[in-house]
Amino acid sequence: MNNYTDIKKPIFIWDQVKNTQKSNKFNYLQTYIRNFTKLFYGGIMKAIETFNERKEELLEVLFDLLRIPSITKNTSDVKKAANWLIERLRKTADYTEKIDTKGNPVVIAEWKAQQAQQEPQEELTLLIYGHYDVQPPEPLDKWLSPPFEPEIRDGRIYARGVGDNKGQFFAHLAAIEILHERKELPINVKMILDGEEELGSVNIEEALMKKKEFFEGIDLVIVSDGPADPSWKPTLEFGVRGITTVRLELISADGDVHSGNFGGIQPNPVWDLIFILATMKDDTGKCLIKGFYDDVFTPDEPAVEAANKLNRTEEQYSKQLGINYFGGEQDQPLTHRVMFRPTFNIRGIQSGGVKSEAKTIVPSSAVVEIDVRLVPNQEPDKVNQLINNHLEELKKRSDRWNKVIERLTVSYEASFYPLYTPLGLKWTSILEKALKEGFEEEPVKQPIAGGSLPLYPLYKLTGKPFYVIPFANPDEDNHAPNENLMVSWFEKGVKTSIHIITELGKS
Repeated sequence: MNNYTDIKKPIFIWDQVKNTQKSNKFNYLQTYIRNFTKLFYGGIMKAIETFNERKEELLEVLFDLLRIPSITKNTSDVKKAANWLIERLRKTADYTEKIDTKGNPVVIAEWKAQQAQQEPQEELTLLIYGHYDVQPPEPLDKWLSPPFEPEIRDGRIYARGVGDNKGQFFAHLAAIEILHERKELPINVKMILDGEEELGSVNIEEALMKKKEFFEGIDLVIVSDGPADPSWKPTLEFGVRGITTVRLELISADGDVHSGNFGGIQPNPVWDLIFILATMKDDTGKCLIKGFYDDVFTPDEPAVEAANKLNRTEEQYSKQLGINYFGGEQDQPLTHRVMFRPTFNIRGIQSGGVKSEAKTIVPSSAVVEIDVRLVPNQEPDKVNQLINNHLEELKKRSDRWNKVIERLTVSYEASFYPLYTPLGLKWTSILEKALKEGFEEEPVKQPIAGGSLPLYPLYKLTGKPFYVIPFANPDEDNHAPNENLMVSWFEKGVKTSIHIITELGKS
């Protein structure tokens, strides 16, 4: 497509027109404009035509991948999916490898640029991240069709993993294959496909260290994961919040006892956990752990402006969530609460029994699990230490508190660093343009997505900006029964990826 490097300056055309007979000037200008348009847009349009011609075939290929039940903990099925990917990637990629780890394999591939970029310069390299492991499909009785037998109903593909994340990274792969087939790949493209994202990518760093040279020379990283903005507009995200998860388990006695015989003597661990939790967060939504907010970043003006342009209102959130009051820090704007501010969330609490499991007992143990969403500058290890410090301070309140905390087991589980790319980098306008062309609609810019991705090791190795461009509809129901991806969103994803790669070739 980029065979227009011989066009030096726009003034060249007018020099030619001046030297052409008056009667031929209009025809010459018309021919030039036609050729110019063909050079700049013909390749993209032809590539999209090729996709439209091959769409049904590509969907069938995607369905083959979706039929593999690559649930993260099902090692044999995950390896089957990795082998399937290697076989598919080898059809076009210049280099492929399956990297074994202590856990599931990581798959990598590379396609070399097939033609020169618009201006002589160092070759640009794009890295695309995706993951091929999926969540368990339970509860199975909630699915309207079997989760690993993809089915199209009412314009949506229903299958476990179609939105999270097989359909999204496959849209990129389809775009790469089409451009490669047409010998119009203008940049180097690399891809990394993770087999343990749903477990927190605990072994991805091992894979990265084995192939450090593969990740040299990366210019930017694109991740297509998660749902698009609730406005249903194409979405460009510049970061994700981090996370750390904490488990507090209090075993206060040797066993459960009759609440009449020993009530008032045996301590109730549920109440004690409630009291502990009440020291960590107040009724205005503010976290009370000392130092919790010390490293929270202050968003710059472009980020705040982009957040404000999302125009999210209380009414919209109330309708979407079915709520009539709001959680979080009550003194912060709603948009800031889901982007720029950390959270301190109880994700589950368990003790005793209720309803059909109810017994009149004093339970002997209680467990609460907390997830803390982190924003730029916050570090999981530091936040974990702040929680430890808080519990140590509680021990000083009284002898009873000291004994309670001594019986408390604290464990820290998965944690991801936050990631953030400033909005002012040159890639922003390129990606915006590609999204607009692919979706035929102006995209929204979301400075930070509320969710988390386990990609800090990849950022640490490349040191390059990350962008999240979801190709899944806002109601994809990832992690839930009837996970789906609208066929039209898959199509727009492929077209957007074609535009991204081609536009980067002009940069």
